[in-house]
Parts: sequence; structure tokens; C-alpha cells
Amino acid sequence: HKRSSSDLGSFLRSKSDAPRALEVQDLVRLTGRSVLYLPPAFSPYDLVLPTCIRATAHYLAQNPANRGLFRIPGSARTVNALCDYYCGESRSGPFISSTTYLPTLPDFIPHHIHDVASTFKRMLSGLPRGILGSLSLLDALLAIYSQLQDHPEMSVSRQARTRAQLIALAIGTIESKLQRDLICAVFGLLSLIGRLGELSPPSDGNGRPNQFMTYSTLGVVFGPLLVSLDDLNNYDIKSSSPTSGLLLIPIPPKKQRRDRQKAKESGDAVTAIPGFEKFGVLNSVAEMLIANWRDVVRQMRALGTHRDQEMAPLQEMHA
Repeated sequence: HKRSSSDLGSFLRSKSDAPRALEVQDLVRLTGRSVLYLPPAFSPYDLVLPTCIRATAHYLAQNPANRGLFRIPGSARTVNALCDYYCGESRSGPFISSTTYLPTLPDFIPHHIHDVASTFKRMLSGLPRGILGSLSLLDALLAIYSQLQDHPEMSVSRQARTRAQLIALAIGTIESKLQRDLICAVFGLLSLIGRLGELSPPSDGNGRPNQFMTYSTLGVVFGPLLVSLDDLNNYDIKSSSPTSGLLLIPIPPKKQRRDRQKAKESGDAVTAIPGFEKFGVLNSVAEMLIANWRDVVRQMRALGTHRDQEMAPLQEMHA
């Protein structure tokens, strides 16, 4: 799916407005951790998240049937207030060891659904390594996406089952339970929202488009947030088979070093903006995750590899 110039501009503005880069563990250190409960079809288990992510995700999960979620921007003042409440500069001192917030949004900051959606997206855009947190996971998802595109030797049902199983196994390789829970929360929530859009009629009784978010439109919004811009610049775009379309291929480390050296010598320290084609591939990968997420959840439960026997130790959260 191609990304329009307005979509890309919105994404780049959100990056410039994003809070300072904070790892998932930093968000836990600043805001504490809380449990997110999604419907069983969309989550393999109860998810432990930074409270700031949990509060916004919970609000959105309780109000999924809203038109233009993540597309209609919220109030900049409200979004800034919510982000500052959780992750403001005043809360970044080195002596903060743990902070506990209520797992719901603060009542003293008036907000509506689009404010919360914009806050959720901005917090994710502040993750230095993106939602996935791992280039190895991105590589695995790219391979799954390209290899299972209209595979002629597999039935549709077998292809869907294989895709879901491979995605579940790939996510299971992430060592940090906190990172795995974040991935499950994001795509479980987006699948919940997108399914409502997929099941809704294309227009209302007056012939107006329903404007509910579908798997495809959610993929366009969240695809660029899978990894950081710096990481995306370490991939080349390559044309593959007619069914697979364009692919992202990792640039060899030696070539990466040469490119960085050339940029340093030329004085170009600004991160290059990846082309539309690269974003398009990420959009498709995100759509694949969102559209197949319920099958992925079933595979996670069947495999039994995604839920630790005990709660992840607190030191992992602060690593």
C-alpha cells in the first residue's frame, strides 16, 4: 500500500513532536507498570506494560468504534499535557528509581478519544528502536511476508496457519518479556480496532464513508513506527517477484560503515528520510500483523512459548 505525501508529512511531524527517546524500560522506571486486559481473542495472556502505555491503550480498547482513530489528530495542548504528565523532563532525573501512577488516564487533564489516540501514537514514536525493538524480528517478519505472498503450492487456510505460526515463533524469540508484551499489546489493540472497521459496511445509510480504520489504514499509520528511521536507512529496497512486490534487504555492515564514513566526511549528520517505497513495505508488514493477529494469538497459546511461568523479574524492567 502506497503512503501518500500527507501521511508521510504527518508521520514526520509526529517524529519531530515526539517526546525524547525513551526505551520501554525507561517508561517503566518513570511511570511504573500495569496490566492490560484485552479480549482473549486479541491477547495470549494479560500484558504487563509501562503504565503510560497501558492507560492510553486501555482507553482506546474501551472505545474502539470511533471514526478516524489515529488519522484525526488530537488537541496538541492536550497531547502535550498527557505526555508531560507521564514523561516530562522534570521526571527524568537520575534518582527516580520507581514511580507509580494509576493505570487510567488522569481526570484533571480533560481529553477525548482522538487526544488519547495521538498520545498513544506519540509515545510509541518515542521508542528509539521502534515498536519491534529488534532488527532480527523485522528481518524475520520481512521474510515471512515475502515468502508467503500468494504461495501457489499452499492452500489459503494452510498459508494463513503457517504465517501465524511463523509470526508467533518470531515474536517468541524476543528475550525481554516487557518487549514481547508491548508488541502483543500494540497489535492486539490495532487488530481489535481494525476488525470493527473490516466488519462495518463501507458507508452509512446516507451513503457517506464510515471512516472506521481498517487493517490497511492502520498499517499505513503504524508501519513507519515498527523501527527507527536510522534502522530503516540500513535497508535497501529491492524489486522481487510480481506477487511479492518490493522487499527490504539489509545492507551489509561493511557498506553501512562506508556510508556512515562518507556522510561524516561530507558533514551530513542529518538522518536521511527513507523513500516512500521503504515505508510501503513496512506498512504491508504492519498490516500483515494486524490482519492475522487473532490467528497469531491462537498459535501463541498452542505453542506455549510466550508466557513466562512467573512475572518477569523487576531488574529486567530496569535493565
